[in-house]
Amino acid sequence: MACYKVVLLVSLYCLYLPVTSTKLTTLLRDKNLTSLEERLTYLEQTIERRLNVTEVLLGQLLTGRNGANLETLNVLFLRSSILRTAFSPVLFSAYKSSSEGSISTNVKIRFEGTYINPGNHYHTENGIFIAPVTGVYMFHWTIATGGSAFSTQLMVAGSVRASNFVPYPGGADSSSAMVIISVNKEDHVWIQLYGSSEHVYGGSNSIGNYYQSTFSGILLQTS
Repeated sequence: MACYKVVLLVSLYCLYLPVTSTKLTTLLRDKNLTSLEERLTYLEQTIERRLNVTEVLLGQLLTGRNGANLETLNVLFLRSSILRTAFSPVLFSAYKSSSEGSISTNVKIRFEGTYINPGNHYHTENGIFIAPVTGVYMFHWTIATGGSAFSTQLMVAGSVRASNFVPYPGGADSSSAMVIISVNKEDHVWIQLYGSSEHVYGGSNSIGNYYQSTFSGILLQTS
């Protein structure tokens, strides 16, 4: 590696000598360097020091971590991740396409249709969103019903992370909730009901449908 750097520096030295000879000669004379080997060694050390500083600064800029540098980063993976996040946003918006009754405690509410679902991270067959990356997510859900009062729960990796009370005013009505939370990669996220033999309304996504139950999520930032 050292021989390669010397050859490279010699090539650069010869290439740019006509343009920078005065400045370079002055710089090297100021350091009391006389032989070509001493000059190349000094140039190599100077360039190496500056590259090390550049690697640290770029590493910190790309990751936001003070201890990061390019030598410890997989730059190709980092670049592909940045591009993938920039052009493939993580989000979904699902709706319940048909009403469902007799839903009891700990039963997942399945939203069978989607308005948007790039990457298919939300699964219509079981109502589960699987986080593709670790980060901060925002989730929102609306439950339309006409039965008795009950609660819904936002579940993340099997644990209750948020809840919402769905009242029964004596007729059809809906209730919504929104939460911003941290979610780990591969965590399963879903909405489940807490009650006994309850009803959740659903229907087409056409304008004028008053019985719309929905579930949406979006990645706000990666961790």
